[in-house]
Amino acid sequence: MCDPATLTLVATATAAASSVTGTVMAVQSANLKRGLAERNAAMERNAAQDEMQNTREQALTRYREIARVKGQQRVAAAANGVGLDFGTAADVVADTDMLGREDVGRIYKAGNNAVKSRDIAASNYGAEANMARSQKTGAIVGGVADFGSTVMGGATQYSKLKAGQGR
Repeated sequence: MCDPATLTLVATATAAASSVTGTVMAVQSANLKRGLAERNAAMERNAAQDEMQNTREQALTRYREIARVKGQQRVAAAANGVGLDFGTAADVVADTDMLGREDVGRIYKAGNNAVKSRDIAASNYGAEANMARSQKTGAIVGGVADFGSTVMGGATQYSKLKAGQGR
């Protein structure tokens, strides 16, 4: 059987190794969290760009539909010998323009809200990545402190045991 001083050294080495292992695992976990958060933030920023493009395309499609309807209104009015510069026919074309502008306004509002939501999510993921960086730093600092404390505690115990054996 080993003497108490040797057991103290073995226990100290084991505890120090465990402290280092825990630190390495915490650093790796923080790196993984940071990487995932940065990737998610980039994906949200890309999705926001897609939302803006989709909004523009939806608005353009709606403008084309309005132009098509106005063309049909002109053809129908002309076929019936009605002018579009006054009266009910002019009101119908004006209403078509007004309703079309309202539709396009709603399309842009919905698109802007979707982009805003994506921007917020990207910002949140950025904050998550920053938090993971801080966790990594904290794990390193804490690990070094734990390691040092373990070694110092073991050395103190060892020296007390050795001093007690010398008597």
